[in-house]
Amino acid sequence: MGIDGIGKGGAPPPTSGIDRSPSPSTAEVGSPSAEFKVGRATPSEAPAGASLDQVRSGTISVSQYLDLKVNEATSHLANRLSAEQFSFIRQSLREQLSSDPALVDLVKAATGQLPPRNE
Repeated sequence: MGIDGIGKGGAPPPTSGIDRSPSPSTAEVGSPSAEFKVGRATPSEAPAGASLDQVRSGTISVSQYLDLKVNEATSHLANRLSAEQFSFIRQSLREQLSSDPALVDLVKAATGQLPPRNE
C-alpha cells in the first residue's frame, strides 16, 4: 500500500493547454492608458536625530533627551489610557532607561553620556 503520489510517476499532464494569447481588454505595462496618481505630500516631522544632535552639542541634557524620547514613545497612548495609567507607563519607562544595564549602554552609545540615575 503506497502513500498518495509517491512512486507513481507524478500527476498526469493537463488535458488542455494554457491560453497564452494576450487579452485585448488588459492594458500593456507602461502604456499611456494606464494612469498613475500620487496623493498630496504631507509635511514631515523634525528628523529624529535633531534631539540627539542637541545632546551632543550641549543644547539639552541627557535627562531632557530621555524625556523627549519617552514622550515620543508614549504619545500614542495619551488618549487611550487614564491619566494615572499613562503617567505610570511614562515613569516606568523613564526609570528603566536610567537603571536597566542594557538600556543604559544604549543611551551611552547614542549620547556619549550615562543617563542620570535618580530623578
